[in-house]
Amino acid sequence: MKKRGSNIMSKLKPIPEFKNEDEEFEFWSAADSTEYLDPAGWHRVPPPMIKKSEETVFVTMPHSLTEQVERLSRERKLSVEETVRQLVAAALKQQGLQPGI
Repeated sequence: MKKRGSNIMSKLKPIPEFKNEDEEFEFWSAADSTEYLDPAGWHRVPPPMIKKSEETVFVTMPHSLTEQVERLSRERKLSVEETVRQLVAAALKQQGLQPGI
């Protein structure tokens, strides 16, 4: 956003087009975001309030299993939680049970 008397917009570099999320990650890992985005227009946003429910289950898993779930989540472009829900539902179906999703 250009402010009166400011020429910051003309100094900003264009953000390149990315072929995939990995390429974008590599770019932003090394880039100075203030060369591409104007921080003057940024504002804090509170995190979403998530209601806790009786249906929440916490599971402890080995690190190697957690890494595999996270990798699968990135590949599917889903949250880890959604990936775990899908995997549990598929396993229940394979066992002949009907998941209540």
